[in-house]
Amino acid sequence: MSELPAALEQAIEWHARQASGQFTEREHQAFERWLAADHAHATAWNSLRSRLDQTFAQLSGSRARQVLNTGTSRRHLLRGALVVGGCALSARLVTWPGMPLDTLAADFSTGVAQRETLLLADGSSLTLNAESAVNIDFSNDMRTVRLLRGSLMAQVERRDRPFQVICHDASAQLNAGHCVMTQYKDHAEFWLKTGTAQLRSRQHQVLALTAGQGARADSLGVHPLQARATDPAAWVRGLLEVNDQSLGQVIDRLRPYRRGVLQISDAAASLRISGVFSLDNSDQALAALNDILPLRIDRYWGLWTRIDRA
Repeated sequence: MSELPAALEQAIEWHARQASGQFTEREHQAFERWLAADHAHATAWNSLRSRLDQTFAQLSGSRARQVLNTGTSRRHLLRGALVVGGCALSARLVTWPGMPLDTLAADFSTGVAQRETLLLADGSSLTLNAESAVNIDFSNDMRTVRLLRGSLMAQVERRDRPFQVICHDASAQLNAGHCVMTQYKDHAEFWLKTGTAQLRSRQHQVLALTAGQGARADSLGVHPLQARATDPAAWVRGLLEVNDQSLGQVIDRLRPYRRGVLQISDAAASLRISGVFSLDNSDQALAALNDILPLRIDRYWGLWTRIDRA
């Protein structure tokens, strides 16, 4: 088996000790010090947790219990699970075959219907929406998170250096607070839930934001958004909240939670809707939409769903 990076070996050791049932308070404090000592430690820890979740999610409950109950040591099992999961191991990157290029280049990414919370070395945390990807770069002067695709929610702890979240067309800088960013095909949206922030466009336009305010970033610059009745971070709770939005926009937000092709006609996409729908149960969400709107939903082979106006 290939030799693993030192930080990943250490993460495996910590995981095994935590799962032993004999993890003391002193060990927990030592683990917290190890996690904060080096960005590579937090990267390795989050990668290990993410890949183990994906690996064992592919096994049936009985098969997973069978694997976990074997006489093989837990540390050997963890190393084996990384290989079984198809991981390419390096100091900072663990990826899966067949992912989009931006995901392959990411430090962390999520798959279909998967949300993931990451603990950063400075005590801040990131929650990634389904089919999202980020790069993380902490230096002596700046803490940087680059959103490559999808959505993130950041809970930023106050430290002696700023924290910035970068998307394709802008960057948001804050010292502490709580924010949400989503990258769409042709623009991004940034919402500040607590604290203050500055949103800077590629053209060096600066927009100051306070709690509750949001902005759109695109190739033309940054533009303030009107306050919304819905929570931009509702996806963290597995909910899709919409208020007078087109069905096309709703389906775009549902796609990361549904395997296969989810297609909608132009006639259906133009319909308007408000409501709260389940992200974690896309069949239930589609059924609710079908009850409210004049739709015809056809499913083919369990892999392709087409939505038309009835």
